[in-house]
Amino acid sequence: MADEGADAQTRTPARTPTGWGSARMILAPLLLYLALSLVLTARVWADPAATWVGACCDQEQAMWFLRWIPTVIERGGNPFITGQMNAPAGVNLMWNSAMPAVSLVMAPVTLVAGPVVAYNIAVVLAIATSAWAAYLAIRRYVAGILGPVVGGAIYGFSPYVIGHATLHLNLIIVWVPPIFLLLLDELAVRRRLSPWKIGVAIGVLAGVQLLIFEEVLATMAVAAAVLGVVAVLAVRDRAATREAATRVARAAVPAMLSFALVAAWPLAVQFLGPQRIGAAVQDPGSFSLDLMNLVLPTPNQLIAPAAATEISHSFSSLYHEATGYLGLPLLLVTIVAVGVMWRDLRVRVAGLTALALLVLSLGPSLHVANVDTGVPLPWLPLTRLPLIEHALPGRLTLYVWLAVAVLVAVVIERLTAQRSPRAIAGLVGIGLAIAILLPRPFGVSGSETPGFFRAWDPNRIGDNAIVLVAPHFTNGAGADPMLWSAVAGNRPPLYEAYAYVPMADGRPHYGPAPTQLTKIMEEIQDHGSRIVARGSVREQVLADLRSAAITHVVVGPMDYREAMLGFFTDLFVRAPLEVDGVQLWDLTGGS
Repeated sequence: MADEGADAQTRTPARTPTGWGSARMILAPLLLYLALSLVLTARVWADPAATWVGACCDQEQAMWFLRWIPTVIERGGNPFITGQMNAPAGVNLMWNSAMPAVSLVMAPVTLVAGPVVAYNIAVVLAIATSAWAAYLAIRRYVAGILGPVVGGAIYGFSPYVIGHATLHLNLIIVWVPPIFLLLLDELAVRRRLSPWKIGVAIGVLAGVQLLIFEEVLATMAVAAAVLGVVAVLAVRDRAATREAATRVARAAVPAMLSFALVAAWPLAVQFLGPQRIGAAVQDPGSFSLDLMNLVLPTPNQLIAPAAATEISHSFSSLYHEATGYLGLPLLLVTIVAVGVMWRDLRVRVAGLTALALLVLSLGPSLHVANVDTGVPLPWLPLTRLPLIEHALPGRLTLYVWLAVAVLVAVVIERLTAQRSPRAIAGLVGIGLAIAILLPRPFGVSGSETPGFFRAWDPNRIGDNAIVLVAPHFTNGAGADPMLWSAVAGNRPPLYEAYAYVPMADGRPHYGPAPTQLTKIMEEIQDHGSRIVARGSVREQVLADLRSAAITHVVVGPMDYREAMLGFFTDLFVRAPLEVDGVQLWDLTGGS
C-alpha cells in the first residue's frame, strides 16, 4: 500500500524482478491478452480470408485503407492522397481514417494473405497490445501482478474497445495513451531522464498516433490537459509542482520539433492540400455519452437483458459508440474506493481525472435515456476549438477506462496485501463487478469477391479509367466494391467513395454528389425497381456519365442484380461482357 497519510508523488512497486523473472512479468500478460482476444474472435478463424470480425458497416473501408500503403510502395504516389476513389477528384486521406502507420506495419500480411486476413489479425493485435500497454503503465503505480493484469484487461477489453472493435479498427489501436502516460510520468514525476529526451519521445509518439488516427491524438491532448490540471490541484508539494512545470516547459520545444518531423507532411496535405474539409465531420451532440449508459449495457455485453438493450440500442446515435457502461457494481466500487482511499494520491488523481473526463464525454448537452435535455455541459465551448471540433466527446470514455483501470488495480493491491477473509470477499466482489462487463464474443460478416477482382488484369481496365460500380455506395452499407478494389490492389479507380470529400461549401460528404444516375441506381438496389430511362431522364443520366468521365461500368454481386443489369443494358443498348463473376460495359468504344 502507498502511504495514505503522505502526499507522495508516485508509487513504485516494492520489488522489481530482473532477468527471466522480469521478462515473464512483461510478456506473460501479453500472451494472456492475445489468448483472450483470440477467444473473442474465435468465429472468424474458421475462414479468416472470407469473413471478418464484427457487423456492418465500416470494415471494408478499413480493408481498402490497409491495402493503400502497400499500393503506394508498389506503384509510387502520395500516401496521403488517393485518386483511386472519388475519381477523378480523389480523396484527401488525412480527413479519413486511413491509418497509414497501421497499413505500413500490416503490409507483409496484406500482401501475402490479403486485406481481409490482415484486418482480422490487426483487430486481435489492437486489443491485445492496448491491454498490454495499459498493464505496463499501471505497473508504474501499482505493486504486484494481479492488479496491473486486471487493470490492463479492464482497459483493453472495455466497452470502449469492444464496442468499436465491431466496426472501427482505427479506434481500437489505443496502446499509445498508456505509453504517453508513462512518458508524462517520467517527465514530471520520476525525472530520471533529461526533458529534451522525453520531449523527443513524446513528439515522435504523438506523430505515430497522428498516423494511426488523428482523432485519438486530439482527445489524448484533452485528456492530458485534464490530467495536468488534476495533478496540480491534487499534489500539495508546490516545490515539486514548480519543478514539474519547469521540466514540461523545457520538453515542449523538442517535443514540437520531433512531432513536426513526423507530422509536417501529412498535416500539410490535410490543411493545404486538395479535397480538404472545411467543417466539422460529425455532430458532437449526436455522438455523446448518454448518462444512462453508465448503468445500462448495450448488445455488446454478454449480460445484456432485452429490457436494457431496447433503451441502449439508440445510445450515442449508434450503440457501438455507447462505450461508458461501468455497471452499477463497478461504479459503486470506484466511488467507494475514492471515498475510502482519498488520501492516496494515486486514487485522488485517477478518481478526479475519471470524473472530469466522464463529464466531458457527456458532450455539449446532457442526454438521458436518449433524450437531449438541453442542459449545457463543459464540452460545449470546446466545439469551437480547431481540431477538437472534429472530435466526438463520447469517445473520451477511452481515458475514463484507463483511469478506472488504475483505480481497480490500486484497490486490488490493497486487498491482496491484507490477506484476510474480508479482503478475499472484497476481491470476489470486484471479480463479480468486472464479470458483469464481460463482452459478447464477436460475430462475423463476409461478402463474395468476384474472380474479376481476385485475378486482376490491369490490361482489361487501365489505371487511367474511371469505373462506376454497382452496387453504388455512399456509406459502409453496401460498400462491397471497396473490398473488391482492395483485393485487386486498390484498382480500378472508382467513381464512388466511402470517404469524406468536401462539397462546394467545404462541408463533408461521402463520395461524389448525388446525380440522376446514382439516384436511379439506389432506387434499384434498395427496392428492386425495374427502371427504364426515357426522354429527359435518359438524357440526364447519359450527361451524368459524360460529366463524371466514366469509362467503364461494372455490375457485381448485389441484391436485385437483374434489375440493375436491365437498366444498364437498356441505357447502353447492348448487353454487357461477362467476365469472371461481373458484367462489364466499356464506354471507351471497346466491348
